[in-house]
Amino acid sequence: MKGTVTVARKEMRQVVGTKSAVLVALFFAVWFGGLGGPAVAVIGSEAAESTLDTGVFYMGLVIGIFVAYLLSGQVFLREKQEGIIATLLVTPLSLREIWLGKVIGVAVPAYAIALAGVGVLVGVANIPAEALLLPSPPVIVHLVVAVPLFIASAVGLLGFIQFLFGLRENQILNIVIFAGLFFLLFSMQAVFETGIAVTWVQVGATVLAGAVLLGVTNLAAGFLSKEKIVRTIP
Repeated sequence: MKGTVTVARKEMRQVVGTKSAVLVALFFAVWFGGLGGPAVAVIGSEAAESTLDTGVFYMGLVIGIFVAYLLSGQVFLREKQEGIIATLLVTPLSLREIWLGKVIGVAVPAYAIALAGVGVLVGVANIPAEALLLPSPPVIVHLVVAVPLFIASAVGLLGFIQFLFGLRENQILNIVIFAGLFFLLFSMQAVFETGIAVTWVQVGATVLAGAVLLGVTNLAAGFLSKEKIVRTIP
């Protein structure tokens, strides 16, 4: 556990220290959050609360996963490209400790940036509102529990892929993942128009799905080995 914490702190310092990546991630989070606010406002006051819940429920997840994608390359793929990971692999730390530390080190700042994007969404939606609009209790629980689970799962899965495959395969997969996430972000207008109230059942199902996905990702990481990673270093 001590080794995991050490790696996590190292990765968080690296992520925060890479200002360009953080600024790009923050820009996208604030931009899409800002675009979502007016979408809530134009729906009308009668449906504004359910529309805000729908938007926060959706955007919290998608922004979080998108930011996780942007930041994960800094601690997984980039370290392979520069050969830094080889040095880390010869330390007494187990591969599980290294992997888990990296997941935590990326997931924490990614979650913070996702919350910033959601905060912008809520703030912009309240500018023209006659009464204060806030997410409902189920949506707040979703933000506090489900969103971090999905972010950690996304980081873990991306890290697994970037460790497992070589540079060429990762480049192809990055294009596919980036295109898919961008499509989800740009489809938000259609999501806002649904205005479906978020229920405790939906939140519970999302939390369960996030926990299962994180467990599956953790099991997948068990198929990695230091030898496999070293063989894919350019």
